[in-house]
Amino acid sequence: MENEGRMSRLASMLRRRGVILPSFEIYGGVSGLVDYGPVGASIKRRVVDCWIDHWTGIPNVREIDSPTITPESVLQASGHVGEFNDHMSECKGCKRVFRSDHLLEGIHENPDTLDASKLDDEISRNGVCCPSCGSSEWGVSSPMNLMFRTSIGPMGNARAAY
Repeated sequence: MENEGRMSRLASMLRRRGVILPSFEIYGGVSGLVDYGPVGASIKRRVVDCWIDHWTGIPNVREIDSPTITPESVLQASGHVGEFNDHMSECKGCKRVFRSDHLLEGIHENPDTLDASKLDDEISRNGVCCPSCGSSEWGVSSPMNLMFRTSIGPMGNARAAY
């Protein structure tokens, strides 16, 4: 809990000073998306430059720049499509959504190994309360793919991508 308070105060200070700003705030914003102000953009650029300098300083390591979007077939072959899922649980009280395994941290030894039904059983059996409103009523855990699906190309000829 103490770390959460510190992180909240740090995020608040960074917003007040314009280092990071909530993206699209005047339109309601989107949780997790931020814009970097002038100082934040400079800090980010220096971190990226240090990272690149570190890795390209190793013999036979070279920098490349690839597209942000990758065809689905590539990510299926690498296992990313099938494995990049987290189970999410919705609080029936406040409708906020949380990672199911995070709700069981400190209760179950290894919650990220549980399937959806076992996550639901453990959450119910242990009377896990919502971190936001305190309710102990939860919806059924469901998987959420962590990659953003899109299409490459026009309508009928579009290829799935992430």
